[in-house]
Amino acid sequence: MPARDGAFWVTGSSGHLSGAEEKARLVEDADAYCKRRGKSAVMIASSENNATPGTLAAPGKLARATVEFRCQ
Repeated sequence: MPARDGAFWVTGSSGHLSGAEEKARLVEDADAYCKRRGKSAVMIASSENNATPGTLAAPGKLARATVEFRCQ
């Protein structure tokens, strides 16, 4: 998704990966996107959080990650 000043955001979530593993997957996806355009991904910012277990009354949360990058 386009962000600001030629940057892009990519987000993801997973029920079986940690937040760090999900972020690593997104970084690989960002780099592949830029390589298809003859460039390399440069990370600008990122965030991650791990999954939390849930109960029947209160469902847990998936691991999530967000990466902002620019192709250079």
